[in-house]
Amino acid sequence: MDFRPVTTEERKKLVDALRGNAEESLAILMDRRDTSFVGAGEEITDDEVISAIQSVPVHY
Repeated sequence: MDFRPVTTEERKKLVDALRGNAEESLAILMDRRDTSFVGAGEEITDDEVISAIQSVPVHY
């Protein structure tokens, strides 16, 4: 995997998402294709939840 520093725009989105999560219990949203941060939101679709669960590596 290549290391690439977080861009200024992505850093702002991440900080806003973390702040929304801490202060308002909003979910932190990520792009499925490249795992970049896309913000925070109250409503999460079932497809997003399933995708997040499937992305967790399991070694059992």
